[in-house]
Amino acid sequence: MQPLFFFFVLSSKVLCCSASSQDAKQYTAAVYEHTAIFFPFQSPPPRAKAIQIMMTNLKVYEQKAIEAASKGAQIIVFPEDGIYGMGYTRDRIRPFLEAVPEVRHDKPWNPCRQPKDYVEVLQFLSCMAFNNSIAVVANMGDIQYCDEKDRHCPEDGHYQFNTDVVFDTDGTFIAKYHKQNLFHETAFDTPPSCEYVTFVTSFNVTFGIFTCFDLLFEKPAMALVEKYGVRNVVFPTAWMKGFPILHSVQYQQSWSRVTCVNLLAANQNQPALGMWGSGIYSSGQPLAYVYKSRIEENERLLIATLQDRASETEIQVHSKKKITRILPLEVREKRQVKAKIMDDWYSVVKLESPKGNRIVCHGVFCCKLEYELQENYGSELYALGAFQGPHQTDKYFLEVCVLLKCSSTDISSCGIPVVTAKTVFQSLKISGSFSPSTTVFPELLGGGTEVLFDAVDMVTSGHCEMEVRGFGERPLVSATLLGRDFTRDA
Repeated sequence: MQPLFFFFVLSSKVLCCSASSQDAKQYTAAVYEHTAIFFPFQSPPPRAKAIQIMMTNLKVYEQKAIEAASKGAQIIVFPEDGIYGMGYTRDRIRPFLEAVPEVRHDKPWNPCRQPKDYVEVLQFLSCMAFNNSIAVVANMGDIQYCDEKDRHCPEDGHYQFNTDVVFDTDGTFIAKYHKQNLFHETAFDTPPSCEYVTFVTSFNVTFGIFTCFDLLFEKPAMALVEKYGVRNVVFPTAWMKGFPILHSVQYQQSWSRVTCVNLLAANQNQPALGMWGSGIYSSGQPLAYVYKSRIEENERLLIATLQDRASETEIQVHSKKKITRILPLEVREKRQVKAKIMDDWYSVVKLESPKGNRIVCHGVFCCKLEYELQENYGSELYALGAFQGPHQTDKYFLEVCVLLKCSSTDISSCGIPVVTAKTVFQSLKISGSFSPSTTVFPELLGGGTEVLFDAVDMVTSGHCEMEVRGFGERPLVSATLLGRDFTRDA
């Protein structure tokens, strides 16, 4: 008698929203994918030199704010590290920092109209907003002094924070946020407690705000949606390439889709560092996006009109019933090999025919694929991968089912980054044995210049199963069920 194992499609946390209200208010937003101008200093530069570098970048910001406002944009988002660049040590970034005050709604401050000493960046951003009647979201460095009374105070007597700042359309300073989840950023400190920041603009839309790596975590990103009811998010980022599960636009779209929010994501464009990809999304629908490693200046400013999703029915959390499938144990063991994908060792099996089923397991975690390719599918190799465990370099817990194009016809190449493909699928269906506590993000990434698929092309069942139809002639680079179990993060 052939041995058996049980394949479970377990319930996972699901976020659902209603359709947009016909009378929901609209607003027009812009994001700008900026290439920060900076220099690899070997020692801290004088403040005057730091100001000169920052003003070079800020003048580019100003021109984009003028252009965006002339096209009707009411808010513009600029990327993380866009004003001074990146790669600084704690000492070397010090001259670029300003003491960003707390926001006081009882005593509003407009730096353009009420200038203070040593806040040149804040004043410039405020005047940019005021002169163009556009809300401005930017990322900068904040220094806050402390002493021994503060048990969290760093040894050098001050905090250095990666900080987002927001100015309303009249230049008033209305929000600041200190990045919670730092990505190997030795120049900055983690804030003593997580901040959940929202702000309301003069055009009466409420936004939440967080930065880059925060998008992968429950706090503050998911909590702003689930606990604070945020439906519009501004997102400065300096996001590096993450083939095949964390490409910038791929994950931006999926996060917007799962949370049913409007996401305004502004990334850096630094091809040498693997950074590019920005977009404006509404419940996963890409209203405007760019995903090219090298792009012309006029392609970097994205503008779109969105409906404020705050008028929708409150997002509800529910789950689907467990589905049990019984399959031969031998199926998962034959021709299953290991491949390194984003520094983690996945179990993978290759697709060997134009139509069929594949199963792969990483320990007790299993993934299943049902697929069919179009005729004349060519010779490109695709593989199905499974992974469960803490991500090798950052220790956040993953459960992943991924169908990916390999960079060659050798299965050992599966996981080497690719961005183009020729193979077109007729249909595919992926499911996985996700833990009940896992939030799953379904992702699709196409090849060529059209890297995203419209949200309507994807049908999910409890987000632990994804079925895709209607590919047309669009080739596929990867299809992923990216699971994040926040309860098991290190």
